Amino acid sequence: MRRPPREALPRLNVKIAFLPDRERLALVVRDIQASRRAFPLIEIANRFLGREDLYLVKLELPSAPEGAERQTFVQCLECKRVFRTRANAEAHLLNDHLDKYFAVEETEVEPPAGAFTCVGRCRLSGVLLGPPNYHGYNEKIQELWSSRFAHMSKADYLGHVETVRDEALVEQWKESLRKKTVYRLKEVPEGQEAQAMSRAEAQDWMRAGKLNPLLRESGRCMVPGPQSKKFDDAALRSAVSLAWQRETRFPFSLSLALRPAFRHMHLHLFKVNAKETYVTAVPPAPVDLAAAPEIVKEIVAFMEAHPGATRQQVLEGLRPGANPESSEAAELLLHLNNLVANGGVIEFFNATLVLPRGGVRPEEKKPEEPAAAAVADEKTEPAAADAAPAESVEPEAAPQAEVAPQAETDLPATEEPPLTAEEPPPATPEEAAATADEDVRPE
Repeated sequence: MRRPPREALPRLNVKIAFLPDRERLALVVRDIQASRRAFPLIEIANRFLGREDLYLVKLELPSAPEGAERQTFVQCLECKRVFRTRANAEAHLLNDHLDKYFAVEETEVEPPAGAFTCVGRCRLSGVLLGPPNYHGYNEKIQELWSSRFAHMSKADYLGHVETVRDEALVEQWKESLRKKTVYRLKEVPEGQEAQAMSRAEAQDWMRAGKLNPLLRESGRCMVPGPQSKKFDDAALRSAVSLAWQRETRFPFSLSLALRPAFRHMHLHLFKVNAKETYVTAVPPAPVDLAAAPEIVKEIVAFMEAHPGATRQQVLEGLRPGANPESSEAAELLLHLNNLVANGGVIEFFNATLVLPRGGVRPEEKKPEEPAAAAVADEKTEPAAADAAPAESVEPEAAPQAEVAPQAETDLPATEEPPLTAEEPPPATPEEAAATADEDVRPE
């Protein structure tokens, strides 16, 4: 027998974007600054998406027509979880955050006494609710419905409750009640004693004025990555899941957020092959050979002939057979390191080296054309906050960071040209190195 087709979920009109976590981003920036290397923007974005605790999900409902009331989300300020209805948000608080105000204790008690011939059971969860003639039966139904099935009406939920005549299940239910959970207020007014409350009494205490301060209603909210997969609303859960799948194929919104954030934190963006974007702490700047010593001219000439070489290859090419510990090798590597530090040579994340666009400035000084500079001077605001230093990035990977989430605000916004959705994935390091001396240009 064929199953009837599932009812299609309603399509939500909600704008979904992905943003990097602010504190983790600060550590990534520290790593890039310490490494002095250039990293692919797309690769950094993908690494943020690779772990739930590294990104935030921004949800935004459309503005309402004039005269109409705008739809809003309801967000729990304790865990940042989002709901589409206030009733579900309140049920979440009453069931998941009683520990904010109460200490939870378990005590051993005697099982219920009496003649019980049947027991109620929830078909959706398998939870035993107790015999219909037990005084806590209706309370248990209310607790289970409000905590797990509040997205359906109470009447619909009761249709999923069955009565089972089974002596073994009755005994199993009795055994489950040998442990009793009681709740005591953490902060008791002076002169009073903390009274033990049942779960229902503790929930009633919270309903009396404690729910509103823990909830926020807005048409726009920020959700931590781990909470973005715990929506009780199936339509919202589906919309975010589809958006995440699109983002992992090409991290459009995360790349869009990273660009102004990196500029705001004094990093520089440039393109290779006129398509893939790289980020670095050192602005590429052609070498001025008119004022350069001979050893620098020697390095630049080698780099022009061998784009994509590593430091070791430069040393072997210019000082063949030299002892790496010798003063001759040290002098060469010192000047090469200074070129990397000043932007005269770009070092990519995989340790390959290239000259910036234009390679060098001519020895005969000529008026510099604006297009000859690898990166235009940019005015950026001071970083919003200093972050703790992080370890240097590894040569073969984009940097990562691990700190606690901060989900309340967006990343710093600066003026930024639009990112086209058709931007291709970054080239391999070898492809980038092969043409970077000709095609590196500022964004």
